[in-house]
Amino acid sequence: MKCIFRVLGIVAAGLAACLSSAQITLRLTSWEGDIALNIQRDAVKQFEATHPGIQVKLENIDHGLYFQKLLTMFAANVAPDVAMMGFENFQPFAKRGVLMPLDDVIRSTPGFDLSQWYPEIIQVHRYQGKLYVLPRDIAPMGLIYYNKQMFKDAGIPYPDGSWTWDFKERPELKDKDFLWVIHRLSKFGSDGKPTQWGFVSAWPGLLAQSFALPTGGRELDDYANPTKVLYDSPEMIRAYQFAADLMFKNQWVPSNQEITSVLQTNTDHLFSTQKVAMMEGGIWEVPNIRKDLIPEKPGFFDWDLTMFPAYKDGTRMFPSGGSGYSIVSSTKYPKEAWELLKFMTSPDVMQKVAAAGLAQPAIRRLAISEPWVPGPNTPLESQYPHNRIVTDEAVKYVKFAPSSEYYPALQTYINPRVDTIWTGEHTPQEALTQATQDAQQQLDNLRRKENLPEFNWVYGGIAGIVIAVALIFWIYWPERGRKLSNKMKAENRSAYKFLAPWIIGFLVFTLGPMVFSLLMSGTDWDIITAAKWRGLGNFGEALGADPRFFVTLKVTAIYTLFAVPLGIIGSLLLALLLNLKVRGMALFRTMYYIPSLASLVAASLIWRKLFQPNGGLIDDLIYGTDGKGNFLGLAHFLKPLTEHGGQVNWLGSEHTSLASLIIMSLWGIGGGMVILLAGLQGIPDFYYEAAKLDGANAWHRFKAVTLPLLTPALFFVMVTGFIGSFQVFTQSFVMTSGGPGDSTRFFMLYLYDNAFTSLRMGYASSLAWFLFFIILALTGLQLKLSKWVYVEG
Repeated sequence: MKCIFRVLGIVAAGLAACLSSAQITLRLTSWEGDIALNIQRDAVKQFEATHPGIQVKLENIDHGLYFQKLLTMFAANVAPDVAMMGFENFQPFAKRGVLMPLDDVIRSTPGFDLSQWYPEIIQVHRYQGKLYVLPRDIAPMGLIYYNKQMFKDAGIPYPDGSWTWDFKERPELKDKDFLWVIHRLSKFGSDGKPTQWGFVSAWPGLLAQSFALPTGGRELDDYANPTKVLYDSPEMIRAYQFAADLMFKNQWVPSNQEITSVLQTNTDHLFSTQKVAMMEGGIWEVPNIRKDLIPEKPGFFDWDLTMFPAYKDGTRMFPSGGSGYSIVSSTKYPKEAWELLKFMTSPDVMQKVAAAGLAQPAIRRLAISEPWVPGPNTPLESQYPHNRIVTDEAVKYVKFAPSSEYYPALQTYINPRVDTIWTGEHTPQEALTQATQDAQQQLDNLRRKENLPEFNWVYGGIAGIVIAVALIFWIYWPERGRKLSNKMKAENRSAYKFLAPWIIGFLVFTLGPMVFSLLMSGTDWDIITAAKWRGLGNFGEALGADPRFFVTLKVTAIYTLFAVPLGIIGSLLLALLLNLKVRGMALFRTMYYIPSLASLVAASLIWRKLFQPNGGLIDDLIYGTDGKGNFLGLAHFLKPLTEHGGQVNWLGSEHTSLASLIIMSLWGIGGGMVILLAGLQGIPDFYYEAAKLDGANAWHRFKAVTLPLLTPALFFVMVTGFIGSFQVFTQSFVMTSGGPGDSTRFFMLYLYDNAFTSLRMGYASSLAWFLFFIILALTGLQLKLSKWVYVEG
């Protein structure tokens, strides 16, 4: 029997070993859309089938928050094993040791040939000579989709690569001049408004960059390690002005407002519905166009692809994208992670992505053959565009955007200013000059931190304990020397037992984080690398060197000065109405209170739809569904706030965006209404009876009885309203992202951007302390001036 048990034990141990070896789970993160995500899922299943000891958990994260979340996961020690990565964002990860260099593992892998990849996409994913990302695709953006039928109707030959362009139309060159072609392909109605545009870019900045790059325009002096911001250079200003003129002056290119507000569409749909003859973009536009243009189905027309033309001197250059996969340095399974990474960038997976028309393979031999380049085996619906071989030729003309870790932080200053060019609110000269000034100041601040001494956490911990003990001692100082009876001591002990959960929670979750935040405010720290001691430098930067500090305070203060009084007045009027004794009042009270309970994110999405120009409920009410109405004369009154005619772009204009959020704040007056309603119902009836006997009318009763006795509730609503308004965040984050410009960049949103976009946790902590003292000062001032509050007895 003992032998049998021994054998069974050995078998069980063997099975346990086998099971444990099958428990290796690799986490893979990506930002892909539906089509690419399905390809990734299929690839993961295929990988698991060929690697039975490994399971892969695919986690898809929205691209807008992808890199923030990835860094946060690494800081929290819950990072994935393999992560999708782009050249624009890999440097902050590589610099902080988040990513594993791939050169050694590539050299030790038999038969792995890195020379198959486009050298341009390999080089851009190197940092300090080391490769951190194995590319899956490359994406030249200087590709033009063109409608062959429109060219035929206009009598213009199809593009053959011989186009050139200049900053003015050259009629003498006819169809060899790009602007001449755009002009001839543009059509106008009897009212002078465009009915067909000659050209459009996937986004306005792409068009401007396509003009800037070949004429010497650059964003930074060094794309990997910048010292100077160059957006205000003559070349950049000229290129952006030229792009703006094509939209607003010539009207050969639709503006952003015309696309999103008037037509309520996107550039893909403009092209596929034949509203525009040519569209510039990346190859990722193909799947969306194919959905609309199905061969042998109604609405289909022949379309193809060409490269963005060269400048008149023959220089050709345009932006490019590209992505791949990296191994996160914290992985417990580097060998298995390399196998997964190698598989996800294998020719087989690249060809599947290519077959869907999503991305140009990073391996060149795959980019010049089927299924990427249409051939005899290509299905009819996948043969468009025919000239996809041009994507291979385009690679030698690409200019990748800055990969510096500073650039995302600089873009938070640049992009809002640039956006005002495309709304027509500022000229390129104004917008780019201000953007450069602000971004340069920020770049100088960021570079100044590089030589700071390391922060000593031992001394910091001691200082934190001293601060916490001092605060606790200060709270109990008034109780010193007080003599307590045995009964009082026993009562206190019982009280502390009941209060213990709250006290522990306060110390751990409130006081502890506050003290930790105070320590962080004296450091330069991203939570990943070692913290550096900065002393009062963060506070000095905010007050003297940060171009946005006072701007965000101003925006928040303006919002507070309007939203809080309006909210109090609205709450009071609502409370007075709902205090009447009429049938069904309980239902009305519930209906008015419910909106204040709704999620702010959900409310923001609703209001974003309401404020939508040309189709939103508010504009439909003012202008009518045909756009010709004038409800209560509001259309005429609001005319100065419209841009280039049309209707008010509530959230897209610097003139109306903040006012829109103030209007939205009235959505939540139900919370204040409940408090004031309780205050109204707490006023004794005999006061009103006495006033009536004295002959007081309704107004006098309100003025002499209601208002004075309601002042405690009004004071409470006012204080909490001021505190809440200085902490407003969600509305701006969801609806406007702080724009346009900085018109809705509230202080809390700016604090968030510094913490999670720029990874400046130390500086964000100093901003949090500024906010704490501002709210403390305002609350103290309100308490000091509260003599108008009636306190009975």
